[in-house]
Amino acid sequence: MKNAVFTSTMAPYIEGLLAQKRALGYKYDVEEYYLGCFDRYWAETNGDSDSFTMETVAGWMKQRAREGKSSQALRIYVIRQLALFMNGMGKISYIPTVRIRCPRPVVHVLTRAEITAFFRVVDSFVPRHQSPAVTRMAAGYKVIFRLYLTTGLRRGEAVNLRIRDIDWNNNSMTIYNAKGRKDRVVYMAGDFAVLLKSYIEQNMSEMDTEWVFPSADPSRPFSGGALSLRFRKFWNETGLTADTAKPPTIHSLRHTYVVLRMNAWMAQGMDLNVMLPYLSRALGHKSSAETFYYYHHVMEAFHMIKERDSLADAVFPEVRIR
Repeated sequence: MKNAVFTSTMAPYIEGLLAQKRALGYKYDVEEYYLGCFDRYWAETNGDSDSFTMETVAGWMKQRAREGKSSQALRIYVIRQLALFMNGMGKISYIPTVRIRCPRPVVHVLTRAEITAFFRVVDSFVPRHQSPAVTRMAAGYKVIFRLYLTTGLRRGEAVNLRIRDIDWNNNSMTIYNAKGRKDRVVYMAGDFAVLLKSYIEQNMSEMDTEWVFPSADPSRPFSGGALSLRFRKFWNETGLTADTAKPPTIHSLRHTYVVLRMNAWMAQGMDLNVMLPYLSRALGHKSSAETFYYYHHVMEAFHMIKERDSLADAVFPEVRIR
């Protein structure tokens, strides 16, 4: 929705907020969409008024039919930023408070059998249209989904990876401007690095591109949204859909990586108090507790945590293992 036209009396402030955020390096695309909705709300509800008060935004604050709490919280957060900007410009305005509790979603961690079934489908995928671009992207699916599973990258971090971001001397990738505007280095397993290098070399022999995972247009990377749809199609073809209450997503591969890594460490007798900070840093988490949350959903493994790791009671004291 870039270059949207705002028409309400809030337009100058909305445009100023967008300009400020983007000057600081934020994309602010989703926020622009909500600000456009707010602009229309303001024009319909408050007319020519520019008085940003509790009463004038009351309608915007209410939860809508079929709207989740997280979406409601995001809408309120966006106009809170607008109010803060307006106050900074000398326009005294009411600052909404986001006090909506959004339960964290239960994640799907793939079992080893599910992982095997999923990659069996991915590796046997043959596109209907055998054009060079489509065939190349099909080869990319085999690599990028393994990248998610073996490194725990977020969806956008993998699709936006550039060839120059990879250091083959130590099999590492530098992830720039990730969540929280932080950079970090992520290491690859040796066998996966061989697979990735072969894939990149094949692409470079056919085209000029800066992207590790170029789309049909080599000047652009894979689309995260299109990749999620492709993941869903592959999963549906595994025949396991009926057996899962919550279908997995690409992000499930990140959760699965964490669980497999922590299980392996504990099976080797390693102390998570020592290892977890390294894993948190590789994942781009703020703290070890955030990383441990992923593992929290694998109930059958709690006995291992109780027996081998002293961190469990400190992070999740409400858990009782019998």
